[in-house]
Amino acid sequence: MAMTEEQSSGNPFYPGMGSVPDHLAGRKEEQALLKEALTAICGERESRYEPLRARAPQPLKIIGPRGVGKTALLAWLKSVVDPKEADVVRLADPPDGDDKEELSIFLSKLADIPGFDWKQAEAQVSKYFHLARNWQPGQPPLKNFEGVLQERLRLRPLLMLMDEVMHYDPKMLKTILQQSQILASDRWPLAIVLAGTPALNVRLQKVDATFINRARNIHINALKPDATREALGRPFLDRGVMVSGEALELMLSWTDDYPYFIQIVGSEVWKAKKGAAKVDVALVQSVEQAVQEQRDEFYASIFEIISSNLLVEHGMKAVAAIEAAPEPLAPEQVSACMAEGTDLDANEALNVYNQLLDAGLFWQSSPRRVSAAIPSFFNYFKTEYKRMHP
Repeated sequence: MAMTEEQSSGNPFYPGMGSVPDHLAGRKEEQALLKEALTAICGERESRYEPLRARAPQPLKIIGPRGVGKTALLAWLKSVVDPKEADVVRLADPPDGDDKEELSIFLSKLADIPGFDWKQAEAQVSKYFHLARNWQPGQPPLKNFEGVLQERLRLRPLLMLMDEVMHYDPKMLKTILQQSQILASDRWPLAIVLAGTPALNVRLQKVDATFINRARNIHINALKPDATREALGRPFLDRGVMVSGEALELMLSWTDDYPYFIQIVGSEVWKAKKGAAKVDVALVQSVEQAVQEQRDEFYASIFEIISSNLLVEHGMKAVAAIEAAPEPLAPEQVSACMAEGTDLDANEALNVYNQLLDAGLFWQSSPRRVSAAIPSFFNYFKTEYKRMHP
C-alpha cells in the first residue's frame, strides 16, 4: 500500500486512517479489558488440540460515534498479539452480496494460518482447510462454518476482530455469532471483539443471538483534557520538537477532546513546522483555517446523514432540550422532547433517538445520561438549521 504524504514525511498523526496513534492516550481501562481477553485464549489447555482449562472470554463490544477511535483500538489489540501464541482474523464491513458468499470469504480468511506446517496437519484438519483456503468467489459457498472454525481453534488460539458490525448482513452475522458462542462456551480458545457505532446493539437485537446482548460493552467517547494534551504533545516531544504551553493549549482548544480532531490538529501543525525545532502560538495559528475546514467537512457528512433521513427537525428539538436542561437528560426524556407536538408514538420517537445517536448528534455517556455531542457540532447544526429556515 502506498504511503500517504503524512506518513512519508514522518508525520506521526494520521487523521482518518484508523491506525494506532503514536500515543493511544486515555484508553488504559479499555486496553486492559481487551488484553484480558487475549491473555485468556492463550491460557493452558486440557491437552494439545483440546479446549482451554479455564473459560474462554466473553465477547466484547466497542461502541462509540464516528471518529472516536474504535478502529484504532482494534488495530492496537492486533499489534500486541504475539504471533507465536495466537492468530488474528480481522473483518471490516463485508461487501454487499449473498450472505453465504460473504461467509465463505470469511472462512477463507480463517483458513490462513501464518507459519503453520501443513505437512504435520491431521487429515481432518486438512480436509476442512483445503476447501476454505482454495475457495473463490463464484464457487458454491462453504456452509460448515462451525467445523472450519473449530478445527482452526484446535490448532491455534484465535482473536476475531469485527469492525463496522452495524453494516454486516444479518444472516451472516447470526451464523458467525451463534456458532462462535457455542465454541466459546465449550472453552475453545476464541476471543471476539466487535466494534461499531451506537446502532450496533440495535443491529444485534435483530440477528437472534441473544447472548451477545450480555457481552461487555466498552463505550468510548471524548478523552479527558490531560489525555488530549498527551496525545497532541508527546509525538512532537518524542521527535525532539518542543511545544510551548500556550501553543499546546491552543491546539487542545480546537479538538473538543475528540480523537479524530486531535489527529487533524496534530497533522496540520506538524506539516506547518517544516523542520522547526519548536512549535509556538504563531505557528499553530497559521493552521487554524485548514483545521476548521476539515472539521466542517466532518460535520457536513454527519449533517447529511441526518438530513437525508429527514431528521433535522427532530434533531433541533433534541439539541434545544439538551442545551436547556440543567442536568443530563435520560434517553426517554430526549425522545419525549422530540415527540412533543408531533404524531410520533413512543416506539417511533425511540427509533428517531437511536438514529440521531448513531449519527453522532449527541452522545449517551451512560445508560441514563445523554450529553451534548461535540460542542462545536451543536453550533454547526444550529447554524445549518437556521440556514435551512431563514
